[in-house]
Amino acid sequence: MEIWAIADLHLSFARPDRRERYAARWRDHADRIEANWRATVGPRDLVLLPGDLSMGRNHREIQPDLAWIARLPGRKVLSAGNHDTWWNGVDKVRPMMRPSIRAVGGDALEVDGVIVCGTRGAPAPAGDDPPESRAAAAHELGELERALEMAATLRQSPSQPVYLLWHYPPFDSYGRPGPWVDRIEQAGVSVCVYGHLHTEGQWSRAVQGNVGGVRYYCVAADAVGFRPLRVGQIPHS
Repeated sequence: MEIWAIADLHLSFARPDRRERYAARWRDHADRIEANWRATVGPRDLVLLPGDLSMGRNHREIQPDLAWIARLPGRKVLSAGNHDTWWNGVDKVRPMMRPSIRAVGGDALEVDGVIVCGTRGAPAPAGDDPPESRAAAAHELGELERALEMAATLRQSPSQPVYLLWHYPPFDSYGRPGPWVDRIEQAGVSVCVYGHLHTEGQWSRAVQGNVGGVRYYCVAADAVGFRPLRVGQIPHS
């Protein structure tokens, strides 16, 4: 059983949004994601979705997008991104989740021995950030702390894998770590998946691979060719 990840689905079945106006590669992107997903993901596989799932503005508009995700193979765990304005707290969105979909937001859960935690995250701070950006970063650092603490309570041994969903790049565009990177390393996170980046220049500078014992993957849908990226394997029980 494999573990896959893909972010930034930007679904909009309730309120059509022509993504190709941003770049031609987005034409018919939902159909391409579905075809690639069905060709790679097995029914017992785990798929991580770190944010920007839907352009729906409320719980009503998100319904067809959640139904689309639910029909795809695998068990899914999702978290919020900056465009997920329908997300008004994990406790309020969990009742909407279908049987194959679970959500994390400042907390953690376990799937077949794999610990999954996550939160929306924030951009890595810069020195000239306005107060509201610094406050948002501090809030998300607190949400990350809560998620990692819950992951630690679920973890039965240091070898048990922990996967973190964090929508924004944990490092800035110069590769400098945000204030959360030390905490991610200290917690013994195995893999961190993120998205948010949508240009080739951003992808080429994105920090990926093993850093401080953590494997980082940028899984923005267009960055990975609109197909889920394999990021691990569910350990045999």
